[in-house]
Formats: sequence, C-alpha cells, structure tokens
Amino acid sequence: MLEIGAMLVAGSILAAMLLRVAGAHNMTLSSGQPVFGDFIAFWSAGRAALDGHAEQVHDRALIFSYHKLASPDVRFVAPWNSPPTFLLPMAGFALLPYRLAALLFLTLSGALYLYAARKLLPDARALIFAVTLPAAFFHIGTVQVGLLVAGVSALALHWLDRRPRAAGALVAVLAIKPHLAVLWPIFLALSGRWRAFAAAAFATFAFVLLAGAVFGFDAYARFFENLLSSQELISGQRITTPAYASLYANLLDLGVAQQIATLLHAISALSAVGVAAWVFLRAERAPAGAALCAATLLVSPYLFFYDFTLLAAGAALLGAPRDRFDLAALIFAWGAALSLPLGYFAPLPLCPVAAWLVLINAMRRAGIAAPRPAPALQP
Repeated sequence: MLEIGAMLVAGSILAAMLLRVAGAHNMTLSSGQPVFGDFIAFWSAGRAALDGHAEQVHDRALIFSYHKLASPDVRFVAPWNSPPTFLLPMAGFALLPYRLAALLFLTLSGALYLYAARKLLPDARALIFAVTLPAAFFHIGTVQVGLLVAGVSALALHWLDRRPRAAGALVAVLAIKPHLAVLWPIFLALSGRWRAFAAAAFATFAFVLLAGAVFGFDAYARFFENLLSSQELISGQRITTPAYASLYANLLDLGVAQQIATLLHAISALSAVGVAAWVFLRAERAPAGAALCAATLLVSPYLFFYDFTLLAAGAALLGAPRDRFDLAALIFAWGAALSLPLGYFAPLPLCPVAAWLVLINAMRRAGIAAPRPAPALQP
C-alpha cells in the first residue's frame, strides 16, 4: 500500500513538471524561470570561468549575461554561491551546451544516487521508495546537487568499514558544498576511523589546492566575501519561501522575528550536534551514519528542499521499521521535500521535523544496541 502511495505522489509530481515544461519557449518556462532550474547557475559560472572570468562569477550581472546564452527569455538571476571546488567540475560541464550539460549532470548524479541506494536498501523492492523520493524526483526540474551529495554520502558510509580509504576520498567530494560536510570530521574522529579521516583530509586538501591552482587562491577569499549575500537569500526571503528547508528559514516564513528564529535554530542545531556526537561514540556504522545525515541537515540555516535527499540516505541505513516510531520517521524522511508544494498552503517546518525524527530514531537504535567497543588506533 505504501508503495502505491509513493508511486502516485511521484506521478503527480512528474505530471506537474511536464505541464510546466509544456509551455516552455527558448529553454524558458512561462514563469520566466529556466528549464532545468538551478543548473543554469552552475553552467553560467562554468562558462564564465572558461572565458577567463573566474574572478567575476559572483557578479550577478555577469552571471545573468551567461543565463541569456542558455535560456534567452529568462527573467531571474540564479546567483553563483558555491566555492571554487565546485566551479572546477562545473567548468568541465560548461564545455557542453546547456541542455546537454544539464541532462548529463542529472544522469550521472542520478545513477550514483540509485547505485548507492541499492547498496543501502535491503532489497530491490525498496528501491521504489528511492526512485519516488520527492526530494530526488524534484531534481528532474531543478537539476541541483542533492542527488550527488546523497549518493556520495551514502556510498562513503557503505564503504566506511570495508574500504576506509576509498570512503575518505569520497568524502572529499563534499567540498563542493562544505556546509553539508561539516560533521564528517567529527564523525570520523569520534568513531575512531582514522584511516578514513586521513584519506578524507588528504583528498580534500588536494581538491582545494587543485581548484586554487586553477582559479587562483584569491577565489576562496571572494567565496567567503559572498557568504553574506548567500545568507541574505534566507534572511531576506528573496526566493520562493517554500523552497527553504532549515528551521531558521521556516520560522521566518511563519512570521517569527529574526532574533527568535536565530535563537531557536541555534538551540536545535547545537542539540542535534550533541545527540549525534553521543551516537557517534556509542553506535555502529548504521545508526551513526543515520545520525550524521540527520544532524547535518539541522546545523546549517542555508538549506533547500533538494538537500533532504541526504535524509533518505540516513533513514535507509536504519533498515526496515521495527515499530510505529520507526515507520513514522521513515515516512517523514521520504516525504520531507513535499514541504515545497505544501508550503504554499501551510508553511510548516516539515523538513527539520523529519530530520529530528530520524536523529531520534538513530539515538534509539544506539541506546538499544550494546555499546560499541572503543576503537583501536589504526595504522
């Protein structure tokens, strides 16, 4: 019955997206937004870098001029807010025409996501939930990085104790979105996985050096200078508010004063880190990995619906539900990104609630299990 419901929801999402695309002209939707959504920012920044304008990728006017090459009738600016580590692969994709680059990026990231999901899920039938996951399905329209982040994180967690160095090297990919990698060093250190920690540190350092060598190390200074502008997207509610997925942004959308929203988000974030650290110290890979994914999505105020593909990876690590709370956590993790359409009618903090349910469930599993033995130092 749950499978049928999941397929009906996915079918409805697909039908809505097809209706939007049906009215597109010159790769632009009737709303003035580009076909393939946020990917236009990635492609535009990559093309600007290829044309020798890497130092100007945070300039909205320049980026908009490249938007026009991809989607001539576009009326909105999709700013580039990512670090040079992400600009590096995007310059490669920008060698292709916009449409082909978007389809290739979506195909590759989707394949990685499904491959990782198959590794974590108990059987092929469970893949129905991975395929119909709203947070994943919405990527057909927005072509964002949620599939890539979830796939990399899930595969790294799957390999963690089998191939620790490969897992650590995979973690370095998350340097494209540093706010979604912030808890990985804590997780690896507290769980005593030092080979993975060393591999992640080395690969991340190499990735950062390579991007700096290509674009100039002052590109990192410009990225940090642009962070205030990025945060103003949230604090100023400057894009469609149901797209936001952090507790901070959801509270602002509900009309809560900014100081109160900041305080409540900080309390939630610090509590989540504390709970996750306890799980990291006590639990085996699966509950600890679930806690890592859930707590990551409770820390940053800069989150969007597509980021919650990562929460599904955490929920998958916990396996089949054992009781009603398990089932509720799984359902919320699956449906968290439905906050996007539902937010127009009831702007409730569905995403942070879902993340807390998965985190609490990971804590329950860690509490039930026997304490993990203290890890031996790895050479």
